[in-house]
Amino acid sequence: MNQTRKLTFAFLVLLLFQAFACTSGRRLAESAQPQLATLTILHWNDFHAQNVPMKIVIRDTVTKRDSVYYVGGSATLLGYMNRYRKDRTDVAVLNAGDDFQGTPISSMTHGRSQIELMNIINPDAMTLGNHEFDYGLENLEKNLTLAHFPIINANLFDKRIGKLFREPYLVKKFGDVTVGIIGLIAPDLPVLTMREHLQGLEMLNHIQGVRKYVAELKKKNVDLIVVLSHVGVDTDQALADSVADINVIIGGHSHTLLFRPMKRNRAIICQAGTRGRWLGKLDLIVDLTGDSVYKYQGGLIETVVGGVSPDSTAAAKVAELENMVDKELGEVIGALEVDWVRSLWNESNIGNWSADAMREYAKTDVAFMNSGSLRKDLYAGNITLRDVWEIHPFNNYFVTFRVKGETLASMIAWQAAQKGEFMQVSGLRYTFDSSKPFGRQVLSIEVLGRPIEKEKVYSVVVNNYTAGHLYEFFGLSEKDLELIPLPQPDREVFADAIRKQKRIDSRVEGRVVDVAK
Repeated sequence: MNQTRKLTFAFLVLLLFQAFACTSGRRLAESAQPQLATLTILHWNDFHAQNVPMKIVIRDTVTKRDSVYYVGGSATLLGYMNRYRKDRTDVAVLNAGDDFQGTPISSMTHGRSQIELMNIINPDAMTLGNHEFDYGLENLEKNLTLAHFPIINANLFDKRIGKLFREPYLVKKFGDVTVGIIGLIAPDLPVLTMREHLQGLEMLNHIQGVRKYVAELKKKNVDLIVVLSHVGVDTDQALADSVADINVIIGGHSHTLLFRPMKRNRAIICQAGTRGRWLGKLDLIVDLTGDSVYKYQGGLIETVVGGVSPDSTAAAKVAELENMVDKELGEVIGALEVDWVRSLWNESNIGNWSADAMREYAKTDVAFMNSGSLRKDLYAGNITLRDVWEIHPFNNYFVTFRVKGETLASMIAWQAAQKGEFMQVSGLRYTFDSSKPFGRQVLSIEVLGRPIEKEKVYSVVVNNYTAGHLYEFFGLSEKDLELIPLPQPDREVFADAIRKQKRIDSRVEGRVVDVAK
């Protein structure tokens, strides 16, 4: 081959290579372009059977005038959902648990009312919350058979049948996006509910479970992995740190208001408060080629009554259910002179009154009322039986036991260290310094107005939930105590106390004082 022909051949090869390179580059660029699709997730959590709208009172700090409006209720909440999912296939509706417990109708029907209403709402998936177990395992299983929607859970094992209590996840297509949804319940469920309600069930490690099912879902070629969790926002963050392939966490349990989603690792974390005042809305653009979120925007929508047309079917069901309540619980039994306001970590006036009523009923020296058992504030005015049921929805009973003063002092030391749920007290006053180390925090203790005596025996009353978790709340072992149950349900005790007192003006009195605050 002469020199000219060699140069011509080399030039043609170069042109062909460049043409191939350009074509391949275009193909590579085209394949690298994301294939985008939309998905909206509507979510709510910790509804606590708030089927009727709630009154919201906002005080103007300047004029001292109150503005009043109403939010939520099943019909209004569904009305807002209908607004966003009407005529769309790319909307997922998710419930993050604790729909049961909190109002009389849930207690009267043992949770069936909430299943009937959720059958109307028709969520795409729900995970179980701890309060779904409040009426016992047998009642829960009956209710689950009535549900027309998927209920999922990946970390609760049923030893009676040798498999998970519910299916661990759901795979469903919304518009063009195939979503894998994994359900979780709080890992400390045995502390959050009565242990006898969990007989035959075993908690599994939730992080290991999520890892396992994320791997399964990736093999099913889902475009997005969502964890529907009832574990609380702190545990959600730890989960996101531990499992890298979670795209979204729709949470509950901690009643957290996330007005903007929280980003942790790869996960977008959302939660919508409690009792249906807020509907969570997360808008996603999903990269189907990369199985990832390309863009997102989320927030909370206040479910103001009148802002949408309430769903008529849900409204009719709520009216039917509430008629049952009004017939039994509409009686006015007393009046409040001041608002009853709860506090989870400090003394409260409703806590003081409740603990006093317990102690009077049980005729003990001391009463402890766990703050979490008080489920509703109450404005000054008439008190109805319905209010009593809503404040004390658990149908607990009371338990007494006797301890020496040194043991009572150790119980208070445990409380001062905030090792368990804060207890409202009666017959007792103590001061402590939370800035000091455990064992040196308690400064003074008085029982019935006198300094505590180490060798003296004191009688104590608690509710049966507290009695079932004495170590968590007080560092006590049940084996060392003689626990004596009392016959009358707590709601009857509190209702009788209100009838007897007629007009109530309870105050915060400094029964529990932290000098470090």
